[in-house]
Amino acid sequence: MSKRFIITEEEKKNIKSLYNINEQGGGDLFKDVLSNLLFGTGDKENDDSDNNSDEDSYLNDTSSGSVDSKWMKVTKKVIDKFEGGYWNPECGHKSSGMGSSTETMFGLDRYRGNIESTADGKEFFRIIDNEKSKLGMKQFCKKWKWNYKGGELEDELKTLAAKIMKRSYDRNSQDYFSPELKKRVEANDRLLMHFSYASWNGPGYFKKFAKSLDDGIKSGKSDKELIKQAIADRKNTALLHQDKVAAVLTSTDLGLA
Repeated sequence: MSKRFIITEEEKKNIKSLYNINEQGGGDLFKDVLSNLLFGTGDKENDDSDNNSDEDSYLNDTSSGSVDSKWMKVTKKVIDKFEGGYWNPECGHKSSGMGSSTETMFGLDRYRGNIESTADGKEFFRIIDNEKSKLGMKQFCKKWKWNYKGGELEDELKTLAAKIMKRSYDRNSQDYFSPELKKRVEANDRLLMHFSYASWNGPGYFKKFAKSLDDGIKSGKSDKELIKQAIADRKNTALLHQDKVAAVLTSTDLGLA
């Protein structure tokens, strides 16, 4: 054994008596029994069965700060990884897979999403409309090609998009989170990212994902297990980017520093 443990002669006698080990010729058997008692099943140094059991323990990591202080970084990451750029049928952008979408940017549908019902939403599309006025529609469409991210306006538009989605998150979390689920989600950036993206997916999916993880919490699941459950929940839907979401949520570095 790699570690030394001191036991008394009395303890030795008790162990030998308990396991019926003879005084003569029982040296190796005594060592095996003692190893089992100390380590569970044999010498840990030579037991590879649990070597990888904690390789993804970082998924349990919590992060400091309020959800408001983390929301912008987490949600801009959602936009970068999972949401597309500009799309507008008036610019001749391909319509395959867009369904009944209207003018969209970063997954925010101007009319179907009622984005301009808030001040941030109005400002978001005002910036784009100013580009149309400044360039003229023909030149605008040449510059604002399908999936265009906004160029010099990208970060300003992302910031507004994150603010718009924060309202959706606040409304949905108030409606569908238990107090414990809210605490767990807002203390773990990966779980928060899952529900930030769920704010784009809609209240129906948000509610479904919340119910699933709430049940997981009630059954005693760790954050690591909740993250894996969140990935499995998405796999059971027709939502896009399932593999991308799984890769990001389980990556060793979310890139939020």
